[in-house]
Amino acid sequence: MKAVGIIAEYNPFHNGHAFQIQKARELSNADCVVIAMSGNFVQRGAPAILDKFSRTAMALAGGADFVFELPVLFSTASAEYFAAAGIALLNALGCVDSVCFGAETPDLALLGAAAAILAEEPELYTQTLSDCLKQGISFPSAREQAVRFCMTQTMAIQQTRTDSQPGIPSTVPYQNTYNAAAEHNQKLTAILQSPNNILALEYIKALIRQGSSIRPLPIQRRGAGYHTPDLGQEYCSASAIRRLLLEPSASYDLEKTLNAYLPESAARILLAADAHFMTEQDFSRMLCYKLLSERENGYAGYADSSPDLSNKILRALEDFSDYPGFCKRLKSKDITYTRISRLLLHILLNIKTSDYDSGKSRGFIPYLRLLGFQKKSSPLLREIQKNSTVPLIIRPARDSQILTPPAADIFQKDLFASDLYYGTLAQKRHIPWKNEYQRGIIVY
Repeated sequence: MKAVGIIAEYNPFHNGHAFQIQKARELSNADCVVIAMSGNFVQRGAPAILDKFSRTAMALAGGADFVFELPVLFSTASAEYFAAAGIALLNALGCVDSVCFGAETPDLALLGAAAAILAEEPELYTQTLSDCLKQGISFPSAREQAVRFCMTQTMAIQQTRTDSQPGIPSTVPYQNTYNAAAEHNQKLTAILQSPNNILALEYIKALIRQGSSIRPLPIQRRGAGYHTPDLGQEYCSASAIRRLLLEPSASYDLEKTLNAYLPESAARILLAADAHFMTEQDFSRMLCYKLLSERENGYAGYADSSPDLSNKILRALEDFSDYPGFCKRLKSKDITYTRISRLLLHILLNIKTSDYDSGKSRGFIPYLRLLGFQKKSSPLLREIQKNSTVPLIIRPARDSQILTPPAADIFQKDLFASDLYYGTLAQKRHIPWKNEYQRGIIVY
């Protein structure tokens, strides 16, 4: 069977996601759509608003055939590691031949040219990046400037060579298909600055670095921007939906509004009487305790940290009031709110830089954790069981026993994150909670 992959968070699932699944199936002519989805904690350094099984049910009802969980080690990481793990998961399935992703600028040639620079890191790029960082520019802005400079310089040289010696091939993948970057400065700016474009670059970069045969399928992102907090368009952002759920307004009829922007099945899950929405605030006391208990040793060993950031946290610790407030207190011109949020989450979840190194050395994905699937697509499950390059976990208590010790260590991170999430949720709901071993996969 032919499968197309999508890497997602579905926080929560909305009409834009349903459109992407439909479009992915059409463009790839695939039999099945396979989702690599974040678990209970997401890439911006926060808990998902709903747990992973609720979001899996939304995805399956919205047209997905399979949902696999991205390990928390990489679902909470920077865009580079998040994308690399997502591509590695799709590779490991052994049945995915294309990956579909939304982009504000779905120009594959230009995306590919920029991604190739990021993947190969030529000397011109690394030197420009280093010079920008020395000037105190934040890493995202420094990287943008370095890619832009490298692309314009390389393409100028390429154009000169092409004019004087026709037929000389480009040394950069995709470059020979796009020789007009200088004439498309506005498009290049969008590619290097827009959230979905940045992820698109990382997906293509991961495909290049991993030598993957999976084909990239960028599609035009429709509706509101990724971070747009307001409703009002045909397709609104997940950020706008979270804001509506967490900050109800008398100007909106919640049920009517959700049904306008979400598939009926997804809206029904959000509107259920027992639905409780999770935010960073729910973990504030735990984070405060963890920061206090770790202050003697500092925080430099945690993922996304550094000695300077560790010292900054120590100096500000007495100002801690809550999770979001501490992020605002620590962010600065060269350190984004999101990086701070991820770092604090890594401290809370005990994710160290050494864990990244271990995960990367094992190809990012040392096992496949199935969260749910469509009954009608079960033939593909048999293909995955036969062709996957890593162990498949369907029943955690049973299947985790075959993991190697390093893979088991990464899986233990997933178990701890799950227990922390469901334990905190249980306190909000005032009911007992089930651990990961007690939870069955979603069969739709």
